Amino acid sequence: MQRARPAAELVAGLHGLRAQPTKVNLENSRKTAKAFCLTIVVGATLVASLSVAVPGGLAQGSSNDADNERERAFVEALRREDPSGAERYVALRDARGQAMAELQRVQARYSAAGPELRPLVLRQLKDAQRQYAKSSLAFLEFLDARDRRALARYQEEIGRINRLLEEHARARAELEKLLREE
Repeated sequence: MQRARPAAELVAGLHGLRAQPTKVNLENSRKTAKAFCLTIVVGATLVASLSVAVPGGLAQGSSNDADNERERAFVEALRREDPSGAERYVALRDARGQAMAELQRVQARYSAAGPELRPLVLRQLKDAQRQYAKSSLAFLEFLDARDRRALARYQEEIGRINRLLEEHARARAELEKLLREE
């Protein structure tokens, strides 16, 4: 029995466990699993929101209630995660919407103008197109930066979970060695 005790203490020392190694280890595993699940759920929700709400919104404004609801849910989730980022998102989205509305107004003027007046409106049309492109690029850059940050967080979490799995494997091997020694 004297031989088994130091090995058990060694295994407990590997995990930083003292009195009840399995209970503490189980609590840590539950906390890790809960954090990982929460991260996955938040990530999946945000990715789903982006894939549904944003691509359609880049080509045309949200026109129905479902799009508006998805947009609202996305902004609320963003506010909970990063309030200043949510304000920036709303500002960029609104600027893009205004640029799109201006572009549509100028396109309508260009279409309504006769061939002799079109060269006069062409400059305004090009300016409106540039402004729409600038605001859309700023909006996309914001989303890309946000997605890169989320990806980095997910990669960190995956690395942490992989390290935890490796630690469990080492502990499992040590415990199995103890069983073989008895």
